[in-house]
Amino acid sequence: MRSFYLRVYLSFLLAGSVIALTACVGPPGPAGPPGSSSGGGPPFEWVCTPISIPKSGGNAPIDLSIFNGSANTANIAVHILNEAGTNLVGHNIPGTNPVAQYPGQTGNNTVPLAAKNTLHVEFQVAQAQVDPPNIGTTVHVTSDNPIAVGINIAWGGQFSGPCMQLPK
Repeated sequence: MRSFYLRVYLSFLLAGSVIALTACVGPPGPAGPPGSSSGGGPPFEWVCTPISIPKSGGNAPIDLSIFNGSANTANIAVHILNEAGTNLVGHNIPGTNPVAQYPGQTGNNTVPLAAKNTLHVEFQVAQAQVDPPNIGTTVHVTSDNPIAVGINIAWGGQFSGPCMQLPK
């Protein structure tokens, strides 16, 4: 008999909850403020960091891969930045032998990347103790079309570094 009363009580509790939840609907509120006008459009910006290995004793190879996922040619700019945000394009990579320079573009210069193609940018990890102002710490990639960016650092095995799209 007790289980009967328990079932009846739970049934009324469930029915009352459903009625209360559906009956508590008020008028719609005022419209919110308009959203951002960017709508997620260009420029598309990606950042890969870190790309330096503190107290490293060698110059591991780095392969930056940029895939153009759009149906149009993308205009790409690669900037390898030090910790102060200075573009290091053309600077010597500390500790390289033979001497190698950081790749990339200066200012607003870009390179075209055809639709559904991948651009590989290869360079080396700097020896962090050699010349601190010329240590690349971050790769910044911009594009006028949607792209995907990945990085691989071959240091004691393969290290797929983190690349993230910057939010707008």
